[in-house]
Amino acid sequence: MAMLLSLVAVALSWALFGPTFGRYRGRPSLHNALYSLGLLLFALAVSAEFLSKLLGAWNPFLYRLWYLTGAMHGVTFLGLGSLALLNPKAARGLLWVLLPFILYGFYLVVSAPLDFSQLPAPYAPSGKAFPEPSLTSPRLWTIPFNLMGTVLLAGVALYTTLLFWRKNPLRARGTALIFLAALVLASTSTLNRFGVVGLEETGRAMGVALLYLGVVLADRSVQYASGRA
Repeated sequence: MAMLLSLVAVALSWALFGPTFGRYRGRPSLHNALYSLGLLLFALAVSAEFLSKLLGAWNPFLYRLWYLTGAMHGVTFLGLGSLALLNPKAARGLLWVLLPFILYGFYLVVSAPLDFSQLPAPYAPSGKAFPEPSLTSPRLWTIPFNLMGTVLLAGVALYTTLLFWRKNPLRARGTALIFLAALVLASTSTLNRFGVVGLEETGRAMGVALLYLGVVLADRSVQYASGRA
């Protein structure tokens, strides 16, 4: 059953990334670019998890790929995409501020030592293979990235839903779905941090599906002055 859920999550994630990226290519905008990147990272993360199950254990490449794209930046760019949907200028500025930290986090993920014996299972989606949280451990940096991404994803979605509830019902329905997606994704991540594993595939698949539906509805309501947000 776990393998089937993993396969469904992989298929759904890539299926959702494709149209989103296609919409970005057809009508470029910052929020579509960030959402495309966020969904790509999700697809890579669940694919790495699925391959680890097929192999029976993590290997260094798959584990680092999963940690970077899922554990560390699973919601970073989705949150920035939500902010860009509301205020592209603010999202662009925040992205530049975060860039040095994103690069530092990338360096830590690819260079930190691994100890797979610390994992509760050979292919468990847990960060315990990395050293204990510190400034030089990737495990510390997942906290601010996930917190920021979740707050932006949920906060902007809730604000926009309330703002456009009467003025633009289509956009409000879209951002309401994005808000629900943020809750699902955050809950899945929180359960994993407390040692509840095995729900990530289902939670991510549900979260990304809600997110995609929300983005489609919200994006249809956005007015473009010159074909760009």
